[in-house]
Amino acid sequence: MRIAASGRHDSVAVPASLSAGVPAVRVSYLHGRPGPHPLQRRLAESIGAEFEYVDFRMRWQDQDRSRLYTAASWLVCAATLPDRSRYELFLVDNLHIGPVLMKRLFLRRDQKLVVHLASHTLYFLLTHRFSQPVERLHLWALGNYDALVCEGEMAVDIAHRLLGDRCPPTYETFIGTPAERQEALADVEPDLEGRRILFIGSGPGDFRLHYKGLDLMIDAVVIAAASNPAIEFDILGEWESRIVAAMTARVPAAIRPRIRFRGRVREIAEWLRRASLYLHCARGDAFPTATIEAMSAGVSPLVSEWTGTKGIVAEVSDRLIAPLDAESIAARISWYFALDAEERRELSRRSRAAARPYTEQAAATHYQATFARIYEDLGLVRGREST
Repeated sequence: MRIAASGRHDSVAVPASLSAGVPAVRVSYLHGRPGPHPLQRRLAESIGAEFEYVDFRMRWQDQDRSRLYTAASWLVCAATLPDRSRYELFLVDNLHIGPVLMKRLFLRRDQKLVVHLASHTLYFLLTHRFSQPVERLHLWALGNYDALVCEGEMAVDIAHRLLGDRCPPTYETFIGTPAERQEALADVEPDLEGRRILFIGSGPGDFRLHYKGLDLMIDAVVIAAASNPAIEFDILGEWESRIVAAMTARVPAAIRPRIRFRGRVREIAEWLRRASLYLHCARGDAFPTATIEAMSAGVSPLVSEWTGTKGIVAEVSDRLIAPLDAESIAARISWYFALDAEERRELSRRSRAAARPYTEQAAATHYQATFARIYEDLGLVRGREST
């Protein structure tokens, strides 16, 4: 069963208890390390969740541990979660095995387990990036949750492709532009007559390089820049020096000065002001807020067919969604820069309009409404004050 739930769909009325900030259901939010994404943390806070590390008893997530130790941690943490009996719902940040063991071995039947899927994991399962044993284990775990909360339409679709009729009920949510950035982004007037491309995304690690599509985008910019010497590419975010060196090495010397790693920056709005085009051609990025922020600033985004915000980008133009290969992306870059000034201004206006519903406040209101529906569908008690 799929429950459509995003800024483009009808929502459920928020119960008075939630609107008042009182949790209708006692929720334990189990998350990895170093912690949940800040926007996802705020969403969980909006339903009154209490936070705990998924490996609170035997830490392994950010440690170099053996498979035996990791498996032991799953079981020990499942058996010893503090105050486990007082929670009615366990909300898990990303696909974890330990909480499923807890459900199968230690939870009462009236306690429910829900997973919030907002990462690359579903796409990696679809494209067989994990080893076969790990893939099977993840698919088993996915099918054992009572419900799936999927960030964006793409995640919902992949979950159904992976599990078919065995898929638990799915609920689509979204995240939005952080409240503290909205005003600054609204004031941006981008340089639409320039040839400057921007990407915002950070490492570390080869898996983030892969799913963010950084290698693909650099290759595409190299192809497009070979015939357009005005094109520049700024990459914002922290990446390991070895990745920067490897990515720089694949760029021809003549083009290398035009592709720059800028590191971590504080004023995103200032970089968007200099940009003409935002590039985010990912391999399974579930719902990147950077695309929404760029659109809020009037910078048209060019995304891949496997970037989770492609449905929002399609409201601007289907031509801004590219197949997942460097030649195709380069061709779309060249198409965009061949547009006249008025055509680019129209895409900029449409980008702002398409991004407008996706604010942090709208995301939180919708998240609360989605969980009101989940509580009802799973037969949980609603409207009860926490003790």
